[in-house]
Amino acid sequence: MLDPDITTYEAYTHLHVAEQLDRQTLDRRRFLQLIGMGMGAGLVAGSTSNLLDQLMIGHDRSAWAAGPVAADDGILLVICMFGGNDGLNTVVPLTDGNYYQQRGSLAVPAAQALQITGDTGLHPNLPALKSFWDRGQLAVVEGIGYPTPDLSHFSSMAKWMSGQPAGVTSTGWLGRWLDGNLGSSKNLYLGAEVGHSVPLHMIGAVQRGTVVPTERPDFGASYDVLDQRLYQSMRALYTTAHGPWHAAVAEAYADQLDLAAALAPLYPTTLPGSEIVAKVEVAARLINANLGLRVLTASWADFDSHAAQPNMHPLRMSELNAAVARFFEILDPAWSSRVTVMTFSEFGRTSWANAGSGTDHGTAAPHFVFGQNVRGGMYGQRPGLAGLGRWDRMAHHVDFRSYYASILDGWLGGGSSDVLGGTFENLGLFARPPGVNPDGSLSPGPAVVSAASSFVPLSPFRVLDTRDWTGGVLNRALFANESLRVPIAGVGQVPPTGAVAVVANVTSVGATQPGFFAVYPGSTMRPETSNLNTGPGRPVPNLVIMGIGTDGCIEILNSHGESDCVVDVFGYFTVDSGDRFTPLAPQRLFDTRDGVGIRPGKLAHASPVDIQVAGLAGVPASASAVVINLTVTEPESPGWMRLTPTGQAAAGTSNVNFVAGNVVPNLVICKLGVGGQVTLDGVGSGAHVVGDVFGYFGSSGSLLRAVPPRRLLDTREGIGAQRAPVTPGTSLRLAVAGRAQVPANATAVVLNVTATNVAGPSFVTVWPADSGQPGTSNLNMVGGQTIANLVICRLGSGGALELTSPVASCDLIADVLGYFIN
Repeated sequence: MLDPDITTYEAYTHLHVAEQLDRQTLDRRRFLQLIGMGMGAGLVAGSTSNLLDQLMIGHDRSAWAAGPVAADDGILLVICMFGGNDGLNTVVPLTDGNYYQQRGSLAVPAAQALQITGDTGLHPNLPALKSFWDRGQLAVVEGIGYPTPDLSHFSSMAKWMSGQPAGVTSTGWLGRWLDGNLGSSKNLYLGAEVGHSVPLHMIGAVQRGTVVPTERPDFGASYDVLDQRLYQSMRALYTTAHGPWHAAVAEAYADQLDLAAALAPLYPTTLPGSEIVAKVEVAARLINANLGLRVLTASWADFDSHAAQPNMHPLRMSELNAAVARFFEILDPAWSSRVTVMTFSEFGRTSWANAGSGTDHGTAAPHFVFGQNVRGGMYGQRPGLAGLGRWDRMAHHVDFRSYYASILDGWLGGGSSDVLGGTFENLGLFARPPGVNPDGSLSPGPAVVSAASSFVPLSPFRVLDTRDWTGGVLNRALFANESLRVPIAGVGQVPPTGAVAVVANVTSVGATQPGFFAVYPGSTMRPETSNLNTGPGRPVPNLVIMGIGTDGCIEILNSHGESDCVVDVFGYFTVDSGDRFTPLAPQRLFDTRDGVGIRPGKLAHASPVDIQVAGLAGVPASASAVVINLTVTEPESPGWMRLTPTGQAAAGTSNVNFVAGNVVPNLVICKLGVGGQVTLDGVGSGAHVVGDVFGYFGSSGSLLRAVPPRRLLDTREGIGAQRAPVTPGTSLRLAVAGRAQVPANATAVVLNVTATNVAGPSFVTVWPADSGQPGTSNLNMVGGQTIANLVICRLGSGGALELTSPVASCDLIADVLGYFIN
């Protein structure tokens, strides 16, 4: 028998279960929990044979993540307030004299509450929720309870968590929803509790939610050299030669390493000190990663305010407010139309204050549902206080099963009658289904981190030219704020499936106003980043490495004025076989100004020059392609330059476009031709050309993961560095690893670097932190210019880079587009 006066903590503990080892089957979730995500690495490093003796074959490959959430799938965050939240002091009856009489000094003064209707206010510590109300996106459901209420923490928690007000159950309402969505299959990421044990509401008859820790995963996520050797040894255990049991266990070990490596970058170096704020931050980061999660829950306590409530409850409200604010600060805005938050607590409090400056267990309370697609307003009915004696409880008016049914049917896709065992009123809490914007348009959704991919270099070819309808997409200039979807998958030599990112040169031609092009994966929300800066009187090229959207396209947005657009493809990244990247310390390969690696003197019009690459500047003879920063300086007339594989016919493409007197850089990834050479040629009266090597592709090295474009540095705004221009004689240290979904074990990063507010002629150099500044450049600019260039650079100590503008001050901006990982 449980003590009827069981505490909140004891009830909470009884209604959560740790992941248990199933002796009959070995599925990934239980195995991962055992060896790394829960009990720790001790069993792996210690008595592995004892562990294997306990387990039997049954490894289930279907237990991996579901993958990206569908465009019309709703995602739910459930915030659980255990201990019995005081609903009357959360949603305040401003004009009810009975409330002020019965509560006395515990009542929230009407003048302090955040008024939302003529007779209702929110606790003064909930301004984040008030902002949702002001936008019409907060539903306040009053008077929620259940028939024959129980005042025991344990019993009432069990009823709320199970979704059944009577009888004994071993399953929860969300767990049964998992049963309906998964059946007998397994899945790591459909539902998850952020914490250390699985709550009853996440346990089904055949399914249960996954536990995601609030701490960064340890085993499998370390980047220590010795640990990495251990991980590689564990991966090497996989073979089918020793039978299916050995193969299943070895594969599960590798899965655990992959899972830890995937989760670890999602965790920041430090999390907020508040338990619930830390939990919802982890939840937001998991949603951003688009692992397939549909339901996340986060719980905290204690709301059992029998005494000293004036100190306790305002603090809980501040924590709730901070959690809401932090969740939506971390959540990518691209998820706004697909994420809803709801609250619950096992009961409210009495309307009368007790002698200990507190309140006692109640039977009805309000709860919140909020998000962009919620139909804001007051729902249900506020319980009446008139005539209540000191030990009387308020009557409920909304069955909690109706509350749950409204969420299940209105947001999670239906099935409430199966989950709840009956038909209950849908309160109509949602203005629109998931994925639909307020204007009725479909939300494009966020871009996702691509699978690890290798490079396939191609002979350059043009996929778009709006001047002559090349590509068949558009035969006019892009208008201001117009986006253009450019097909990549299945075009030219790019396969229709398997390509996850493209290497392309994007050029603005004939721009009528200063502005920028933003390039991003097709059918995703446009990020707050840019790739090249357009301007009248000059063509502007820039290389991009960009994830390909699920529609097989990239999108290009023109911000201002009108501009034609040209896109040339140089290769693609694929999940199938290809080449890997090896970053190098930047090194100059050729310079026509002093004859390094090439004959001295300006390159003349239509005068091809073969340049040896393989065997020089750290590039081995076996390399298939090279990464070169190509800079044109002192051109005597308008023109363009290009690099092509030696021995192959030059295509109608270009790498660098310029006008007389320009200094124009552009990164080039070029396939190596005959003898490991590239051919440089161009059009124009004559210009000097400089080439700096930053890496190469070959049979070994790192794989690319394209990430959603994200701003990593902006010295104008204080993002990633202090709010001040970079001045001559100084360098800026930019932390990269651990930010914007770049993991700590990334070997190199793909950045779009922009210089603006340039005080005079100068150049920008980017290099691995603490490795010594090289004699190379990535950007070259003149006073007043805004110019961008793609940078692929090896990460230095601490996963950082250094940047400098040694001649004149300027502001620097860096947007991350991807990273390379072993």
